[in-house]
Amino acid sequence: MKLRTLILVLFMMLMVQKAWAQVSVGYYPFQSTLSIATDTEKLIWADIRIESNSFYGNLNSELDLMWNWKRSDWVNYYSGLGWNFAPFAGASDLEFTNGYVLASGVRIKPWAAHRNFQVLFEVGPYVNRQFDGGIFRTSLGLAYNW
Repeated sequence: MKLRTLILVLFMMLMVQKAWAQVSVGYYPFQSTLSIATDTEKLIWADIRIESNSFYGNLNSELDLMWNWKRSDWVNYYSGLGWNFAPFAGASDLEFTNGYVLASGVRIKPWAAHRNFQVLFEVGPYVNRQFDGGIFRTSLGLAYNW
């Protein structure tokens, strides 16, 4: 059942990406996280994040749904909800769902000639699946929109 859920989530992300026909690839070096998002210039967009520096059985991923509440030529401000999960949890006897996040951030487009290059900054609370603990996360990264 858990593998079917992961396959369904990945299939839905692929369909959303095809429908919106643009993709953004980002990297958060301090968290070692790769980000693949649908068109971040749209009002609503989706993002999947994968930890690139972890063991196979403890690989964490995150699926976020974001809303651009202010867009301009120089910066987009957004907020959204995220679900953090372990796609290979069954291999390590871990729970599938790790926790949830409420994120707010900016995608800064610093060069007029290269608006597709963006600097990312995000903050927000992260709570574990039992809602009895969490952290306030901050992320800094770079992205490019195709």
